[in-house]
Amino acid sequence: MKLIKGLLTLIGAIVVIAAIIGAVTVGPKVAKLDSQALPEYMKMFDTVLTTGDPAKGMIRKVKMVIPEDMTKAEAFENALEVMDEVAEEFGMALVDSKTMPRNGKLFKDGGLLTHIRSYCSPYIADVFLAHSAEFIGFMPCRIGFIEEPNGDIYIYTMSMELMINGGYELSPKLFKLANEVRSGMYAMMEKAAAGENE
Repeated sequence: MKLIKGLLTLIGAIVVIAAIIGAVTVGPKVAKLDSQALPEYMKMFDTVLTTGDPAKGMIRKVKMVIPEDMTKAEAFENALEVMDEVAEEFGMALVDSKTMPRNGKLFKDGGLLTHIRSYCSPYIADVFLAHSAEFIGFMPCRIGFIEEPNGDIYIYTMSMELMINGGYELSPKLFKLANEVRSGMYAMMEKAAAGENE
């Protein structure tokens, strides 16, 4: 019995010491983070724990509406037009567009749709690269269309919350510009999925 008590006391002491070391070494660093950093990391981590897929924790997606009076191909082309219109409203330029084959066929030839579009604001890109060259990894902003085997089409883009709130608080200028990009990307995705720019 004394041996078990001694072991439990030792384990308790180790846990308390680890907590104190963590609070002293990590606590001040965590306190410097943006106030939304930990909640955003926890949301992402919860998704990863639930699904086992880290990509799902970093991506937003929305189902594309296919109106009854349009073919799937027409709805897709309409979504691209809407997306480009919204991008222009937010000062973002289309810099790349690729439709890729799946199952050995392109979408227009009866294959499943896989399409990626990239957008960028050169001014905002310059400002962020001056702040941190590592932001190049997030550029240009991408939106992808993926058709499921059942025919549903989803539009995907990166969740930008961690880019904006995941580290130290951004300066007011960077925060404003980052929010403009986030608002633009999310509006492009949502309006393209709905098939109309209102």
